[in-house]
Amino acid sequence: MFRKKMLKAILLLHRYLGFVLSLMFVVWFLSGFVMMYAGYPTMKPDQRLKQLPPVNMEACHLTPQQVLNVAGITDSIVTIRMGMLLARPVYRIVTQQKRHIAIFADNGAVIDKIDVASGSRLARAFVHDASRPQAVDTLWQIDQWMAAYRYQGYLPEVYRFKMNDPAATYVYVSFHTGEVVQMVNARQRFWAWLGPIPHWIYPTILIRNRPVWSQVVIWVSLIGAVMCLTGIIMGIVRYKRKNKQPLVFSPYQKKWFRYHHYTGFVFGIFVFTWILSGWFSMSPVAFGPGPGKQLAERDLLSGGPLNVPAFTLSPRQAVSIFSSFLIVKEIQLIQLDGKPYYLAYQDAQHTRLLAADQERSIPFEYFPDSLFIGKVRAFQPAQQIKESVVLNHYDDYYYSRTFEKRLPVLRVKVDNSEQTWYYFDLKTGQLALRHEKGSRLERWLYHGLHSLDFSFLVYRRPLWDIVVWVLMLGGTAVSITGLVLTWKWLRRKAGKMY
Repeated sequence: MFRKKMLKAILLLHRYLGFVLSLMFVVWFLSGFVMMYAGYPTMKPDQRLKQLPPVNMEACHLTPQQVLNVAGITDSIVTIRMGMLLARPVYRIVTQQKRHIAIFADNGAVIDKIDVASGSRLARAFVHDASRPQAVDTLWQIDQWMAAYRYQGYLPEVYRFKMNDPAATYVYVSFHTGEVVQMVNARQRFWAWLGPIPHWIYPTILIRNRPVWSQVVIWVSLIGAVMCLTGIIMGIVRYKRKNKQPLVFSPYQKKWFRYHHYTGFVFGIFVFTWILSGWFSMSPVAFGPGPGKQLAERDLLSGGPLNVPAFTLSPRQAVSIFSSFLIVKEIQLIQLDGKPYYLAYQDAQHTRLLAADQERSIPFEYFPDSLFIGKVRAFQPAQQIKESVVLNHYDDYYYSRTFEKRLPVLRVKVDNSEQTWYYFDLKTGQLALRHEKGSRLERWLYHGLHSLDFSFLVYRRPLWDIVVWVLMLGGTAVSITGLVLTWKWLRRKAGKMY
């Protein structure tokens, strides 16, 4: 008796949750097909660098410290970058208080706010004068295409210029720094509406309120996982072979119930793990290291706050030295082990480093791996280093399906209770990734189950595409049969009411 009541409760739970979520599941799977080939339109660093003009530091008359003195900035500095604002060199500064300040390097004038005319010129320059603005909107909060805006560290106050090119491009220019922070065309917007926006439940009204959006996704995906689990249980319970035919096992006479049983029996586990991994994508459980520990280690790696007075080599001299090695688009002031360096970018892959406290510096491409090994010993003074190896290829944790992450990296494994792994970007001196046992497990529970980005599969295309298509088609079939059953149930109920 108890077993029958339990099974009936499970059946009713699956049925009613299916009524609520069946359409959402169809949307998730169909948009998942789109997301195999089209992601959310966010301007990547490499794309931004390629659009920038080469720097010209001939008019750079002020050193970084002189600029801070002239502008009266006394707050601790987080980052300083140098580039161009139209024809003038400019310092772009982020302070500890999260102030974003742009200061001209020729006279130390602080940019209060870029006007519309200057913003229009910046938008045209960014597209290399291939088009010009035909309309402008002033935004004081993020719109649909700036969901990643907060993560890029810019203030949400921009001009959105609608360009007159055939691609119907939008170019977003920051009020305060004069930087182009986003560029998206009509084709990207179209595929985003079919892919990531419905898949992530990402309308503007929700992405402007991240805590609410986060809770919506967590609860919808969790309820969806419960629905899948109850369906798997009922599919197994209702399994009954007929006439010893292995492919005929459903007790249902009505075809849509039978189709749902068959597709759910074959693909139900995949649908369950796919939805569950979507839940893990929101990090509802703390698997990895807390942000405080990582910030402390990054601070120890750099040697403390950026020591701006230590940058005694002038930017003009630095660019002159760099120019023999690459076309400099941007320079970042970085600090490693308390020592100052200029990091010059041509694009995301082509960089050079230069000691910023020496008159006769020689550019170099990589920091020595011994420097980082010593830092790891400082991070974990009582622990042994199990392995330190320079990777010229991706592994299971430092990887990219689009090959956009930089190589080489130094991987250092520590023999501590958390089994910590560090990945250091040798080109920039940054701690690129930090993993512990928990975060490595989370990587498989989310990316592994959701994207099937296993190394033996993801780099062997079109094999990955074929496997994912088969599984996604199966999941879509399960969802569509469930949606049909929901529709039929609603029609029956509506018929009884009238």
